[in-house]
Amino acid sequence: MAEKAPAISVILPTYNREHLVFWAISSVLAQTHSELELIVVDDGSTDNTREVVANFSDPRIHYIRYEQNAGVCAARNVGLDAAKGEYIAFIDSDDEWLPEKLQKQLKLFQESKSSVGVIYTWLNVIDDSGKTKYARTPKQRGVIFGNLLFSNFIGTPSTVIAKRECFRDIKFDSRLRCGEDWDVWLQIAQTYEYDFIPETLVKYRDHDDKNRGSTNSKAIIEGYLLLLKKHHIDIRTTYQALGSFSNRKKANYLFNIGKRLICHGTKISHSEAVKVGRFYLSLARTVNPFSIRLLINYTVSLFGGKAYIRMISTENRVK
Repeated sequence: MAEKAPAISVILPTYNREHLVFWAISSVLAQTHSELELIVVDDGSTDNTREVVANFSDPRIHYIRYEQNAGVCAARNVGLDAAKGEYIAFIDSDDEWLPEKLQKQLKLFQESKSSVGVIYTWLNVIDDSGKTKYARTPKQRGVIFGNLLFSNFIGTPSTVIAKRECFRDIKFDSRLRCGEDWDVWLQIAQTYEYDFIPETLVKYRDHDDKNRGSTNSKAIIEGYLLLLKKHHIDIRTTYQALGSFSNRKKANYLFNIGKRLICHGTKISHSEAVKVGRFYLSLARTVNPFSIRLLINYTVSLFGGKAYIRMISTENRVK
């Protein structure tokens, strides 16, 4: 007799996180919706990750390991290939779920129209001690592609559950070491609608880790430049028709992209990143020409990345 497929396949990629992966796994196994499989993809860890996973005796855990580190995109794709569930959920190995997360998302799916392919939640950003620093509470639902082009407001994959069919022709792009989830959300949003649970059901750990793309300047630049080439080809001429955000909000999101590229590009002397970053500051000023702040930022950027970083540092000290 064939084994019954679980309702949800949870994909957990990990690399050298023996001190954190226990908590991520524990939060999945503690879900009030128990019909799940947990696919732990060990991306060539050299620490005691294997032993940490082995200490769990839960038969819902499937451990996949390969010797060479291939990156989080490859690890998630391995998990997708192995998944048997009708729904796919992701959790990063440094994050944690609250117990009712999956149950509430599954309930909303059952109440939603068929065009909804992804449901995400709000999250609490926590420090290494587990103390909440702030909450992220995006409120975008329905057809969100246009707004998603300006910002990855969904954030970490740990908030997301999606229909398995969403990944029929979509995989994580291994060329992206940063923003790989944003790329996937954009691709799915071209076909499916999104919804969300207005509750903080995920703990997102904000910490400095050299393996994280979000804290690695080279990974950030490479990821952003490729991502923007894939999705922002005509952004200068099409921004007015995209999404429902006000021009002021669109300008702020474009500004944040430019600021990030200039700061990280200057840090590692990446001239293309600085140039593209300046383009986004200029575009932000075009979108919201009445903002003195945007005018000052763009003007200072013309004097070079180092001058721009000095201004940002001064602003941060004043704040």
